Amino acid sequence: MSIKSAIHDTAERIGERTEEAKSLGMNKAEQNARERRSRLDMGDRAIMAEVRMIGAALVTILIIALVLNEVYAAVDIGEGPFSDVVDDLETTGVAALSLLIVGLIIVAASAIMRVFGGGGFGAR
Repeated sequence: MSIKSAIHDTAERIGERTEEAKSLGMNKAEQNARERRSRLDMGDRAIMAEVRMIGAALVTILIIALVLNEVYAAVDIGEGPFSDVVDDLETTGVAALSLLIVGLIIVAASAIMRVFGGGGFGAR
């Protein structure tokens, strides 16, 4: 093997390795971009899960309120053995639903604060 052919072979190997390094560098950049996108997607998925949970809770509260309203309108329990139960439901039930709505507002505010970088009430 002559010196000229050895130099030529070495230059080819260096060229191949340079191309491999360039492709690996592009792959690394693509990989970094994908990781950044996946982190953003995970953040979007987390907030969307909270939005779904709050929305489902509000719909459930609305359905409970509508059903109870229709039951109270259809049945007049002014006197009898169950009148005390109805009185308790009308006072304590309304207060419980009001507290549940306030709790959902706090959960929503905490989620919004986390999205914008604030700690919120239950920072994770």
